[in-house]
Amino acid sequence: MKVLLINPFVEKMHLELSYAENFRPPLGLAYCAAVLRQHGHEVEILDALVQGIRFPKLRKLLAKKRPDMVGLSTYSPTRYECFRTAQVVKQVLPDAIVVTGGPHVSAVPEDTLDEVPHVDYCVRGEGEEGLLELITVLGEGGDPSLVANVSGRREDGTVFHACDRANIQDLDALPHPSRDLMPMRQYGTRMPSTMNLATTLLTSRGCPARCTFCTRDWFSRETRFHSPERMADEVEQIITDYGIRGIIFQDDTFTLNKRRIRAFCEEIQRRELKFDWLATTRVDCIKPDLLREMKAAGCKVLTFGAESMNPETLRWLKKGFNVDQVRQAVEWCNEIGLTVRCSYLIGIGEETEEQVMRSVRLARELKVSKLKANVGLSVYPGTPLYEMAMDAGVLPRDYSYARGWDDPEMRYGNNETPRWYTPHVPVERLLKLRKETEVNILFTKPSLRTVVHRTRKFARRFRRHPAETVRHVSQFASSFLARSGLRPPKPAVMAEDDSPRVGA
Repeated sequence: MKVLLINPFVEKMHLELSYAENFRPPLGLAYCAAVLRQHGHEVEILDALVQGIRFPKLRKLLAKKRPDMVGLSTYSPTRYECFRTAQVVKQVLPDAIVVTGGPHVSAVPEDTLDEVPHVDYCVRGEGEEGLLELITVLGEGGDPSLVANVSGRREDGTVFHACDRANIQDLDALPHPSRDLMPMRQYGTRMPSTMNLATTLLTSRGCPARCTFCTRDWFSRETRFHSPERMADEVEQIITDYGIRGIIFQDDTFTLNKRRIRAFCEEIQRRELKFDWLATTRVDCIKPDLLREMKAAGCKVLTFGAESMNPETLRWLKKGFNVDQVRQAVEWCNEIGLTVRCSYLIGIGEETEEQVMRSVRLARELKVSKLKANVGLSVYPGTPLYEMAMDAGVLPRDYSYARGWDDPEMRYGNNETPRWYTPHVPVERLLKLRKETEVNILFTKPSLRTVVHRTRKFARRFRRHPAETVRHVSQFASSFLARSGLRPPKPAVMAEDDSPRVGA
């Protein structure tokens, strides 16, 4: 079967990522493509997001390529653009089969099928085996309602939900993602420490944590891992085939299995692979000896989700760690010489003004190179927070994530996902606090190469997005001065507002 896998174009996201030069390849589609190719199917990947392919050009490409099936990557923040893309596919190719997959439709397949007539099937959970079997069954004229992990419509229009499929246990049995089908040199992501061109790599699936806001609670809590040898093989392939010497590991918790990471560090040193890398992990999943081994193997940057500097908020989020562990993790990284990036949330749950200000103050005391504050908490379908938001009256019981997708006024940026803010602090005040407290130090090695790259990047940004560049420079200067103590933020009188709020 001829299959076209599409990462949909999203106008505002394209502009934001273009400004930041931080596009990343859709690895989920690349894994599906690799499995389908392995079984003899003709597959293409169209990353419309990075290539800036809007609907007029997409129509021409569809008419030219004429695939039998189109697969769409669907996330909650980009769901409307995905549904509109499905509509365009059906307008150009009425007989083409449209399949959606990804976290959003895995959580609410019935909502998607009820509201979007242009979607034929939803592949829930991990997509490789489900999509392959669906294509095989459809090609043989079989019954798709018997394909595990698939939801769809029967010929009479009724919706079916097939049984769940067991997760893939042996990740090493999967082929390497089909990076050759993507425009690897167009993504432009750079390592924040050395400015080396970078790309992404995924070495595990699942997460055992029970954070209330995370989709992993329903998507997959069962952890499975690539072996250290397979990890090194994929790194070596990236270096050899694409000349890329920066790796961003996209695992939710890279150091969850410490023995595996130690073996990986030993393997890349044995092979003498020279590359810089960045990983994300939890503050309670590291130790100084492990950090030293990671640094010796090329790790330059670690990212933590601190989430809050309030003990009460951490318990509400069910993070499983405390504020002291956040401080300790940052101190260890600084002592060892690893660059630290940290994100946290303000104005969530029932946080009071005092709690918000305390969290902001303590977060600013962390010695990190990048401190990112997020206001409010996105409510994703299928998460514990989703039910909590309904119980609290923040979302109505009949809330639909797909309803209104065909409204031309509903675009990315005002329909991302509902957000839950504390009712005790005005949103405007929270947004102002975020601007005052975010810190993004322009950290690079003091070399001519990194200075030249930063200068060229700034020039490109200013030429393409002059107003946005000026705004960012002004915001950086303001937050840097406030953090340094040269210009402390002024205290503000808070207004009372006891009504729950949700924004999109």
